[in-house]
Amino acid sequence: MSIQQTYQILQDKQKQTTQIVIAILLMVLSTVGLDFLFSQFQNNSFYISESLLFSSFWILFFPLLHIQSSLAKKTKRLSHSLGIVGLIMVTHLLIYPALVWILSKTFYYHTFSYWQTFNFGLSAYFIKTVIVYGFSLIFFTILNKEFNQPQITNEVKEDTDQQNFISSILISDNNKTFVLEVNDVLYFLANSPYVNIYHPSKKYLHTGTLKSLEAQLNNQFVRIHKSHIVNLNNVISYQSRQNGDYDLTLSDDTILRVSRNYAKKFKSKFEEHHRLTTK
Repeated sequence: MSIQQTYQILQDKQKQTTQIVIAILLMVLSTVGLDFLFSQFQNNSFYISESLLFSSFWILFFPLLHIQSSLAKKTKRLSHSLGIVGLIMVTHLLIYPALVWILSKTFYYHTFSYWQTFNFGLSAYFIKTVIVYGFSLIFFTILNKEFNQPQITNEVKEDTDQQNFISSILISDNNKTFVLEVNDVLYFLANSPYVNIYHPSKKYLHTGTLKSLEAQLNNQFVRIHKSHIVNLNNVISYQSRQNGDYDLTLSDDTILRVSRNYAKKFKSKFEEHHRLTTK
C-alpha cells in the first residue's frame, strides 16, 4: 500500500469519526431541547442536568458504532452482519442504565436505579436504537464497497500509467551476481520455492514465485500453464493436441505444453503480439 493510499484511508476514517461525533452531539442537543419543550408544555420542572444525564444514551453510539464497523468489515455474510447488529443493540441497552447509575451516583444527589433506567431505555429508545444501528449497517456496507472499488481501480491505473514492468533480473550464480535481461529469457518454470529461468545460454535459479514474477512482466510474456510463463518473442509455432491442449515450439526447439485453461489467452496474445511486431 502506497503512502498516498494510507493517507487517504486515514483521512476517510477521520472524516467518518467527525461525522459520527457531530451526529451524536446534535442528537444530545435535540433530546435536551425536546425535554425542555415537553416540560414547558406540561408545566413541569425542567432540570438540564438530568436531561443531559439521560441523553448519555446517544454518547454510547460513538464507541459502539466503531465496534460495529470493525466487526462488519470482517464478515461478508448478511446473517453474520445482522447478528453483529443485534449483539451491539443488546450491549447498548444493557450498558446505558449502568452508565446512568454510575454518573448519577458520582455526580448527582439522587442515584437512579439500574432497572428503572433499563425500562425507561426500552420504552424511550428501543425503536431509535433499531433505526440507528440498522441504517448504520447499510451505510457502512455501501461505504466499504465504494471505498474499496476505487482503490483497486487506482492501483491498476497507476501500474498501467507508470508501466512498472521489470526489464532485468538480478541473478546470483556460483558466488557471482549479475543482471539478466528478461527479453533474452526463453521461459520461466515454477520450481517451488524457486523459479527456474531458462536462458539460451544456461538455466538459472531465481528466488520467488511464478505468480509474483508474472505481475512484473510485460505483455511480451504469457502464462501457458500453472507452472510455465513463456516469452512470445521466442515462440516459433504452436500445434493443437486435439484435446484442448497445444504444443508450442521455441526458438531453441524446446517444446512446451499449453494447458487448455490458458490456451485461449495464449493464442490471443500470440496473434496480437506478432501482428503488431510485423508492422
